[in-house]
Amino acid sequence: MAWKQGYSDVEVKTKPSPYSQVSARVPWSGSTLGLTDIANLTPRGRSILIGVIGPHDAGKTTLLLGNYLKLMQGRLLADAQFAGSRTLGAWESLAAWTRFDDPARTPSFPPHTERGISRVPGILHLALRRKNDEFRDVLLTDAPGEWFNRWAIKEEAPDAEGARWVVDRADAFLVVADCQRLSGSERGVARDGLRELLERLSNHVKNRPTTLVWAKDDYEPNDKIRNSIRATLDKQIPHANEVSSSSNRPESLMKALESVLSPAWTGMQAKPIVEPIIQHQAFAAYRGHYA
Repeated sequence: MAWKQGYSDVEVKTKPSPYSQVSARVPWSGSTLGLTDIANLTPRGRSILIGVIGPHDAGKTTLLLGNYLKLMQGRLLADAQFAGSRTLGAWESLAAWTRFDDPARTPSFPPHTERGISRVPGILHLALRRKNDEFRDVLLTDAPGEWFNRWAIKEEAPDAEGARWVVDRADAFLVVADCQRLSGSERGVARDGLRELLERLSNHVKNRPTTLVWAKDDYEPNDKIRNSIRATLDKQIPHANEVSSSSNRPESLMKALESVLSPAWTGMQAKPIVEPIIQHQAFAAYRGHYA
């Protein structure tokens, strides 16, 4: 660089600092994770995939965002603290809708997750660590509700491939019920759609942790609607839990996620392999001659 002093130009040669330009390549972009990103992430430790399913605009994204915002305040989720994320860009893009940092826009709920043409959902990531140093990568599906509406009607529909991906691979499920629609003028349609979804899920859920989340519980569905849905849940997925949540009570959003994350944290233990005893005579135990 040149330093001008009076009428003289003095050339000053400087050695570049090793810290002046620092760049590094990382295997993630901060956006929602895709299949390649998941393949790069999961080898480092145990991961838990939570399938968040339900009709469109039921509050699935709001539920996930509420948990992220509380973790940023230092709250614990399933007795674990925030230990990083490979989707911070995606989280912050959603969180921007709820903040007061733009005078030209009032805070609002995050926008509806676009249906698009992707065959798999965007995956939001949270790394969580407990005091005993147990570490988990928690993967949360942020999928459009239209996928699940279509899957509930016709399981093998081409435009339900993303829903099938979630149901096949999830370690636990949150089924989000929209109390606003269930108490409004379209309550009959909303009830029937949710019952169809529960019936379809029952064919695949097995013993995986499952919770029905009564979202937007500021609205109150009538007893007939609620009892009809509960009867379907008890019949089709008898081990499922129920919780109520509202964006006005952020702790309820964490309780909903904890209801499936806590039991999925350790996972099912493998059953010991026991060789059956066909006969008790010692001679019958002879397995043949090996050279």
